[in-house]
Amino acid sequence: MKKTLTICYGALAFVATLLAAVLAVVFLAALAVGGSAGAALSDLGATIADWSILVAAFAVLLGLISIYVSGEHALTTRGDRREPEPDDPSTT
Repeated sequence: MKKTLTICYGALAFVATLLAAVLAVVFLAALAVGGSAGAALSDLGATIADWSILVAAFAVLLGLISIYVSGEHALTTRGDRREPEPDDPSTT
């Protein structure tokens, strides 16, 4: 299950990144074209942005689920950290 969640997270994050790149190209083209065609491209860009945000949100959700299912997360209260020794000069 952990591997499936990781693969799905990676795929969704990749798709969200690709959508963001397409969005940048669409907005640059809209800026270059201008006028009513540029406005139409900007409307298309808004739709792409909505989809990109949705895909990225699902990617984050799957990533968080993957982190907590595997138990390998940095924000833990377990005592896994090494405490400095009392005579360690780096602590003074």
